[in-house]
Amino acid sequence: MDDGEVSSTLTGTTPGQGYGHSVKFQEDEEYGCFFIKPRYLQRFNTIRWHVFWQCVFNFFEGFAVNGIINVIIPALEKRYSLSSSRSGLIASSYDFGAFLCYLFIGYFGEQRHKPRILAFGIVLMSIGCLIFSLPQFIVGKYEYTVSDISNASDNLCNNKNQLNASKSESSVGDSQNSNAVMYALFVIGQTLIGVGASPMFTLGLTYIDENCKPKLSSFYISWTYCFAAIGVAVGYIVGGQTLSLFVDINRVDPSSVLLTSMDPQWVGAWWIGTTISIGAFLIVAFPILGYPKRLPGYHQLQKMRRSEAHTGIDNELVAKTSFGKSIKDFPMTLLLLLRNLPFLLVSLACSAEALLVEGYATFGVKILHQRFNLDLPTAGSIFGIVTIIGSGGGMLLGGYLVKRFQLKCRGIMRLCSGSMLVSLLLSPTFLIYCPSPSIPGISAFYPGQESYDGLSSGCNEECLCTTASFEPVCSGGEKMMFFNPCFAGCSQVIQANGSKIFKDCKCYNETYTNRTIPDLMSGTCTNTCDWMYVYCVLILLIMIVTFATMSPATTATFRCVPNKMRSMALGISILIVRLLGTTPGPVLLGSIIDKTCQVWESKGGNDIGACWVYNSFDMGVSLIVWWIVLKATGGILFLTASLIYKPASEDVQDDLEINNPTLVPDEIVRDDICKKYFDEETT
Repeated sequence: MDDGEVSSTLTGTTPGQGYGHSVKFQEDEEYGCFFIKPRYLQRFNTIRWHVFWQCVFNFFEGFAVNGIINVIIPALEKRYSLSSSRSGLIASSYDFGAFLCYLFIGYFGEQRHKPRILAFGIVLMSIGCLIFSLPQFIVGKYEYTVSDISNASDNLCNNKNQLNASKSESSVGDSQNSNAVMYALFVIGQTLIGVGASPMFTLGLTYIDENCKPKLSSFYISWTYCFAAIGVAVGYIVGGQTLSLFVDINRVDPSSVLLTSMDPQWVGAWWIGTTISIGAFLIVAFPILGYPKRLPGYHQLQKMRRSEAHTGIDNELVAKTSFGKSIKDFPMTLLLLLRNLPFLLVSLACSAEALLVEGYATFGVKILHQRFNLDLPTAGSIFGIVTIIGSGGGMLLGGYLVKRFQLKCRGIMRLCSGSMLVSLLLSPTFLIYCPSPSIPGISAFYPGQESYDGLSSGCNEECLCTTASFEPVCSGGEKMMFFNPCFAGCSQVIQANGSKIFKDCKCYNETYTNRTIPDLMSGTCTNTCDWMYVYCVLILLIMIVTFATMSPATTATFRCVPNKMRSMALGISILIVRLLGTTPGPVLLGSIIDKTCQVWESKGGNDIGACWVYNSFDMGVSLIVWWIVLKATGGILFLTASLIYKPASEDVQDDLEINNPTLVPDEIVRDDICKKYFDEETT
């Protein structure tokens, strides 16, 4: 029988040459939607094509969730006056609604039509992206404050500040209420996206594992993770480029905007990437919807499996034909998994890793932006390029190592522990940064000062300055930068050669007694350095080593539990990882970053908005402590799991395999054909 006849036999009815029989597969093994299952579509009815479409989904999931949304976090902070801890909560809300979904979908979805559940979840993600994008279209234009040649700006030292003080107080309440509604939409949208994605990361991975040879499971899963990582990187790049466009580009003429992407008050078009994702998810849902409950050859594959489950559980109970098909078995299944200590330790180790990865993914662009004095579009593009190579390469490396060395469950756990140790040794990377310009009152002294007492001083106390807007002005040769012209005591501004030059600046002029005073000009004091390239190379290495544990850790989760419990185990594992790792990760790191803030946005009264200026050294110290503690914890947990784990005897056939449904007549013919097909498919 040639390859064509084998392929058609697996998808329809074909005479079995050499046997004199006809083999017909069950209806739930044909590709198509409902009753529409034409013959020409059956070529897609293989595990390789399913992995391809799951890779496409993971690409767009990574693009939207961990790419676009993470890179636009700093823009959302400025646009809607959010602190890093609150913006971190937006990223964490991806996991809120998914908590219970992981548990129940993992249990009840095991015996149901997995691809249909996956498709429904993808449609729900599209709805979530729509809700997330709504704030841009239902609120007014973005308002910013800059000095102008009319000398009537809030950022100059004049009486206008006194007139506007009461006005700004009255508008604070309305602005806060509006921002609260927008914040709620972000959280709701992210929650729906998380609920929709949960089936793919439980049932989707189980569907791959049960429809391919055991030795290929980690390899295929690594490809799905790899495409997710590539999607994240592309999301960073695309998001970075959209942030170079003004946020209200759909409402205003770009030439009328008085800001550039280098201005601290600039807010880019954050909403473009999430809007693109709405259609992308809808398109991906249809191919996945067509897959059958089980792919051709499923039953033969189950006969090929041997159990690697940890021996400390009740094997006889799990092996019963009826176990796992009723709601009554749910508590016992949960109890058995919680008693599986290697499984729990692997899940906790993955939580420590997720705490790091999700936190850094959320604020990685912001850290690059703040610590190396880059604008957000540039920081997003650089971080995206590093992520493509680092995370994508790490995913493939991890899957390849498991396949190349034929690692069993214990070997996989030790591989993960070793990877975390190597990553731990690279933690000093976070001490690298470019020095920031000196700001009087924060990192430099005002005239007559002997300590850092804040931005206000005797030379500007009559100006009634606020930190509502960050419009830095630079002294040029001295590399001294004032927070805005008001804190420099400037009362006039003129336009010269396309630049704004500030005059009568009390706080600045007093430092140049009996000397020629250089111009004080609008803009930051550029202070880049070559350390940025060193940082990017080291972060690349960290990403490769870190992401090399992703697919092996998932494979270890599958291997240390009975086959019948794989979906449930993955659901519980992801639930633990989300609860202890990805959910608190952005909030925790956001709080750590907030503690290094030196100047907050003033919103009137005691209310504050986003942070304008950070202490780079303090941020680096906080990051390295955070990294060392979590990496060491994860490595120890993986190592402990490998020591406790006791595999079943390899010469014992899998007593815990999923109970095979009744085969079609002539099962001997069917098994021979499937065996020949899979030998050729995986050569």
